[in-house]
Amino acid sequence: MRVLLIGIGLLSVAGFARPSAENGSGLFPKIRTVQQRDTARALAHQSQGLKLVGEGKFEAALDQFRRCASYDPNLAAVYINMSYCLDRLGRYEEAIAELQTAEKLDPNNVMIYINWGNSLLNLKRYQDALEPLTKAVALDSTNVLVRLNLAAVYSSLNRPKDAIAELERAAAAAPDNAQIFFNWALLLSNTGDVAGALEKYQRAIELDPKNLSAYYNRAALFEKAGQLDKAIAVMQEAVKVFPDNAMLKEILQKLETVQRQRQQPAALPPPMLPPPAK
Repeated sequence: MRVLLIGIGLLSVAGFARPSAENGSGLFPKIRTVQQRDTARALAHQSQGLKLVGEGKFEAALDQFRRCASYDPNLAAVYINMSYCLDRLGRYEEAIAELQTAEKLDPNNVMIYINWGNSLLNLKRYQDALEPLTKAVALDSTNVLVRLNLAAVYSSLNRPKDAIAELERAAAAAPDNAQIFFNWALLLSNTGDVAGALEKYQRAIELDPKNLSAYYNRAALFEKAGQLDKAIAVMQEAVKVFPDNAMLKEILQKLETVQRQRQQPAALPPPMLPPPAK
């Protein structure tokens, strides 16, 4: 699941561990040195870091967040934001280390544990991910992101009933969240509940008509079940929403071609020749 970012004093995207300085680099050791506390400068670097995150420049954002920490090392949010950058860079162990620092500063911050669980999910350490996510639930039982991550963990541990229970709780807390129903549909499809999956995909589309994957997956389930007309109807709806998507048009054309071929009457057998004359 995607982690979350926050500004100073708020919760950040994802927390990830602090990386060690690169060999031969004089920059990081200087930045890590705690300077005279200056909250105004810390906030300025935090703001610049958030801007860079929005631009997808995670290495540069990480540098700004480290500068922020050098001016005020007691801001839990900045460690969460550093961890987010590290997670996006695929440096999951370092992300967790940053979250450990954040936990010491703000042990009741639910985002620390959500992002911690997310990093463990990325490392495929599913059993370990249960501990931080359970802490997150204890802090905020209505947090949808916690429930989605827990569902992902249970699904990976082959515990579909527990996963569905988490999705049900998430839907109760946020009935208009399309991502919940999309994930629910994926889970039901994987367990062989095609009818249930089709229903949840439809709900995801109703809540988010721009969810391309929901259209595609729903059509694929209909096609696999031999309901070609319904698969075509779903793809026609998708093409209306995404008129410039060449892939959707190509899939729709192929489905319609197969349908026409199936509708053609079978060729009559050739007439029997008369028996040879004696």
